[in-house]
Amino acid sequence: MNAICGIYHRDGKPILTATSNEMMKALGIYRSDISGLWRKENIFLGCHTQYITPESVGEALPHYDHISGLTITASAIIDNRQDLCDRLLINGPYRSYIPDSLLILRAYIKWGYDCSKHLVGDYSFVIWDKKRQELFCSVDHTGTNTFYYFCSPNIFAFSTLLKPLFVLREITKEFNDTWIADFLATPSVMHQLDPELTVYKDIYLLPSGTNLIVRPDSTTKRVYWKVEQQSKLFLQTDNDYVEAFREIFCEAVRCRLRSSRPVGVMMSGGLDSTSVACMAAQLLAKSGLELQAYSALPIQEYRDNLPLGSLANEKPYIEAVREHMPNIVVKYIRSEDRHSLTNTDVLLAMLEQPYKIFENLFWLDNIVSIAKTNNIGVLLSGTSGNYTISWGYSLIYLITLLSSGHFNRFFDEIRFTVSRYKHPLKSSLVLLRLALLYVVKNNFSKNINYFFSRPHKTSPVNPTFAKCTNVFERLRNYDAISLNNLSSLEIRKKQLNPSYFTHLGVITTKQSLAYGLALRDPTMDKRVIEFCLSLPDDQCVRNGKERFLIRRAMKGHLPNKVLLNETVRGKQSADWVQRIQPSWTTLFTELGNIGAKEAEQKYLDVNKIQKKLKKYNVLHDNTLYDPNLQMLIRSLIFCRFLNIVKG
Repeated sequence: MNAICGIYHRDGKPILTATSNEMMKALGIYRSDISGLWRKENIFLGCHTQYITPESVGEALPHYDHISGLTITASAIIDNRQDLCDRLLINGPYRSYIPDSLLILRAYIKWGYDCSKHLVGDYSFVIWDKKRQELFCSVDHTGTNTFYYFCSPNIFAFSTLLKPLFVLREITKEFNDTWIADFLATPSVMHQLDPELTVYKDIYLLPSGTNLIVRPDSTTKRVYWKVEQQSKLFLQTDNDYVEAFREIFCEAVRCRLRSSRPVGVMMSGGLDSTSVACMAAQLLAKSGLELQAYSALPIQEYRDNLPLGSLANEKPYIEAVREHMPNIVVKYIRSEDRHSLTNTDVLLAMLEQPYKIFENLFWLDNIVSIAKTNNIGVLLSGTSGNYTISWGYSLIYLITLLSSGHFNRFFDEIRFTVSRYKHPLKSSLVLLRLALLYVVKNNFSKNINYFFSRPHKTSPVNPTFAKCTNVFERLRNYDAISLNNLSSLEIRKKQLNPSYFTHLGVITTKQSLAYGLALRDPTMDKRVIEFCLSLPDDQCVRNGKERFLIRRAMKGHLPNKVLLNETVRGKQSADWVQRIQPSWTTLFTELGNIGAKEAEQKYLDVNKIQKKLKKYNVLHDNTLYDPNLQMLIRSLIFCRFLNIVKG
């Protein structure tokens, strides 16, 4: 993966050599195979390149094209290379080794501002057009590569990382209060409500599926793609849907195997990551290659107290996959020496912002670190599969049927669904009650769910600060959008939104750069998303069978133990509380000191934190899902971030 940066003096002033060199130095904190910069008068572009794909080996960026007068710098892995070469009339041997950045440049020459619509892959790039005296900036459809920027009347600057932008004296480290308020008030693990904001007031993110055109006297933002309803796909038979899905999913996996080093996968025992793994393994087997799978397990001393139907140790399902696909080699990783507050300084420095995914980040980061030591070039995952390839949940389907007036089908589905349970009558009443309650709530008040959940009760945000930033009103409006939409389509659109893409993109970009590999998710492929949103609902749920399409499509590709599992769901990080218990005395003391600094008092409800803390003199196993404990840990991580930035 590449890291790019640049400066455009819109007022025509020349770029100082010292400034561009300092920016490149700040950008190069991670290993790169080659670095380069291009500077002409009032424009500077830079790139630190990490060779990931065979076509990237030897690629020199930035690249100046003498014929067109265009200069490009890019971090890009383009997945529809063959299609682009056909449409751009690139023939002969050159089409097999043309770098992805030059494919982008060719696409820009042919289609101009619309070039991004024709690209598929993970990318952020900038093209300087000397004739027009403008910068064209673009981020891929799902915002996998971060693109931070600063814009003033005189200067436009951009970077893959935040740190290089602070080289410019015009950019300060003043916090963005709106971002921080949203971060602290949002009850979920999402980092932000607005996909364009960052933790710093002067710096913004270019969101997914967006282009930015910067001229001396104007800045224009153009959204070229977003998750929208697709034309409903009507095929003749169920098997036709299966074949169409399998073709698109297979291609999404295949194009992500393009690596100059071995390919790996983060694999649990669930449908999404195992589907990615088995499809990848089958494709690699044709070339006699293995797929390295990395699977997390609980600590050896784990005491299981999960409810029925939840599983902390997914090894039996992972082993079934390993036996089914002989060329999958599994490495089990327990991360015995780590817990949720281990190495937070390193993780905060890597992400360049506070984070809330503390239950998972430490072991995810350990997996990526181990993959690096194994010389992995591309590490696959199935992170977003729940909203794409394996979508299909009975309750949501029932709500969709009920709200759209399909009453006969609604009662049929209840009958089929409850037939799977031991107590059909009781289960049917529960489902009916949930569906009706959902509809009644939304018909009477679009905001009633907000008040039911009362997120402020488990938020550590200072009430005065919250009022000044109007955060709970913003959160109410944000929640109401999703809670007032009943169809499965609207729910998925809400989940697959620019804020979600930004949330993932920041983590994916920073980890990829830090470990010199590419984290790639076939379930986030643009073509996969569009296909899955075009499906009739009954292809995803039917006759009480959830995740209906992927179970049919992966028949024979997955072992039955995984494919037919409808009763057990993996619970990753079920041991996070037990991991942290040996260090709790020290952590308890650190939590007790929250509020000692002025910045902590400004942002955090210190009284609430200290009041809640009193309940946790001893940390018990049954606090796994305790929202107040989660609030305390998130507050501690936030304070550690403040300490790094403010000292």
